[in-house]
Amino acid sequence: MVATQHQRISFQSLVKLSSIFGLLAFLVPGMALSQTSFPQITHVYPAVIERGKTSEITLFCETSNPSNPIAVLFAGTGIKAEGIPEKGKTTELKIKVTVDKTASPGMREFRLACASGASTVGQILIADLPVVLEKTTLHADFATAQPINIGSIVSGMISAKEQVDAYKFTVKAGQTISFGVVSHRFFYKRHSQFLAIDPMISIHDSTGRELAANDDFHFADPCVTYRFASPGEYMVVVRDVDYAASINMPYNLVITGGPYVTWCYPLAHSPTGPLQVKVGGGNVPETQVALEGIPNTSAPTSTLNAVIKTDGGLSNPFPVYISGLKIFEESATNSDALFPCTINGRILKPGETDTFPIKLKKGESIIVEIRARRLGSELDSFLSITNDKDKIIASNDDQSNATKDSYLTYTATADGIFKIQVRDLLNRGGLGFNYLLNITHEEPDFIVNCDDDKAGIAPGMAAAWYVRVKRTGGFTGPITFHPENLPSGITMVPLTLPETQNDGLLLFQCAKDAKAGASLVNIIAKAKYKDKEGKEKEIIKKVGPLTELKMPGGGRSTWPVETQMIAITPEKDIVQIKVSPEKIVLEPGKTITIDVEIVRAENYKGRVSLDVRHQHLNQIFGNPLPPGVTMLDTGAKTALSEKETKGKILLKVAPDAKPFAEVPICVLANVSLNFTVKRGYASNPIMVNIPGK
Repeated sequence: MVATQHQRISFQSLVKLSSIFGLLAFLVPGMALSQTSFPQITHVYPAVIERGKTSEITLFCETSNPSNPIAVLFAGTGIKAEGIPEKGKTTELKIKVTVDKTASPGMREFRLACASGASTVGQILIADLPVVLEKTTLHADFATAQPINIGSIVSGMISAKEQVDAYKFTVKAGQTISFGVVSHRFFYKRHSQFLAIDPMISIHDSTGRELAANDDFHFADPCVTYRFASPGEYMVVVRDVDYAASINMPYNLVITGGPYVTWCYPLAHSPTGPLQVKVGGGNVPETQVALEGIPNTSAPTSTLNAVIKTDGGLSNPFPVYISGLKIFEESATNSDALFPCTINGRILKPGETDTFPIKLKKGESIIVEIRARRLGSELDSFLSITNDKDKIIASNDDQSNATKDSYLTYTATADGIFKIQVRDLLNRGGLGFNYLLNITHEEPDFIVNCDDDKAGIAPGMAAAWYVRVKRTGGFTGPITFHPENLPSGITMVPLTLPETQNDGLLLFQCAKDAKAGASLVNIIAKAKYKDKEGKEKEIIKKVGPLTELKMPGGGRSTWPVETQMIAITPEKDIVQIKVSPEKIVLEPGKTITIDVEIVRAENYKGRVSLDVRHQHLNQIFGNPLPPGVTMLDTGAKTALSEKETKGKILLKVAPDAKPFAEVPICVLANVSLNFTVKRGYASNPIMVNIPGK
């Protein structure tokens, strides 16, 4: 069964309905919601822009108002955009976007700053093909199929259950055409983790007979390359595999007779070249071909989008990795190979295991990392290290819940030759099962992430982000944090995390006379240590931003993203947060009281919760309190009703709490936007420490 024309409501209308019903579904009896919700982006439509063109797209938000735009900022270079103000409050905003011909193709993050705040992450595809919009009338079979030209990309939407979208095209005898969908790849970073679709495509002749089909190729997105023996009209169909629908998850359907790359080898390249690859897919050369679009200034340890150029034109973009290490092919490696190094490898046959012998001395520590899925490979890696008796002594499947790529560390317990082994978790293999293997010495180091990735701050107010450090290789030193590209009028309270603390507060303060503006910012973490020879070395890391995901059931999760935005925005529900004292000397065994008074905006009468930690449903996402210091519930006043303005935070210092250098904390006044999402307004910093004896 397919959707009838009267069932097919425009997705713009459905977004508005979903905003209403979604809001009602989250309401808790007696809960008063915020008047000022930061823009919670669901999607844009069209969800693709042609390179070298100026286009108008519409941004859609969920239960939030994106009007009164201040800035629209894209990751990378080559894209300029501006919001087009419209009268009246709405969940939509039109945006004029200009993409330079030299801009890198592929998926791009963007952010919106408007009067109500800084947005969640938005995403759009930058492509080289002409963009076609799906027609709004029924086109579910061959008779009603929407005509399209080969060499275009269709932006559409499966907005009703059992909907089927059919597109008609004409081919020549022997012509090879590639069909690919980019849709589900937008889902991973999307704020609302509701109403996903699992797209599939199928190819049919004029009688409706199915010639080819695919469900999952690039993760949950399908891809088919098909050679048409006979000339004539044919049809490609896009639908959800279970005939489900989403009112806020568009698809981009590529139909091309030009080069369409589905895999490349090798994945790792030197910054100095030569950048040559063997590729697979439709209408691609059998010999090696040069990569296009990789700048000569590419930094080591970076992932970039590349294309190839043939007589048929430019291909679709695909990721490659620029390595600053020595690069080997798997056939050229042996136990005498010096590391650190990067090895390009392939699992060509089902059941194949690649083995790399490595000579280690007792006490020598290594880091072994796979990059495959993050570079578009089909490989779901499983990584292991065996000893001289072929016994597995270390292994890993997934590095984190954000990737299927493997990562492990190992310290040799004796001199000897060990074996690093790589295979597919399900013992699959094929031309698309390519990977790179980084092998490095484990040295003092750290990884640091930041939650949140957006801050809309009113003049005179403050906003809090929380960093969390994972120390590796025995690193124990202090870490300092430095902001880059802050908007004029914004300053960050200095933060140095001592060796005993891994969570910290980044507090941004906005001057009272600051003008509206916004920037994509970076946070840089720096630390120093001495190597085995006693030489001082410095670690410099870009802090990895995490975006908030609103999960079904009211849960909160996070996902890695590229961008962070800080914006100066006028609208707010909390005007001021007064705290006393603003400097606290903590004493072991004592309980400290922080008095809090909030000043509400005139139109906000709702409830407010107070905290010094970043938490949701008792899960802590950031805790800047020194070790040995906890926040008490009993005796505190952290829940303020509609009429209350005064609260109380209690901090308990453990009797055995160790001396601690001064660090900032703040009081968060949390305002509920719905059952899952809160907006936190931060006080000025409260400097705390435990003095030494």
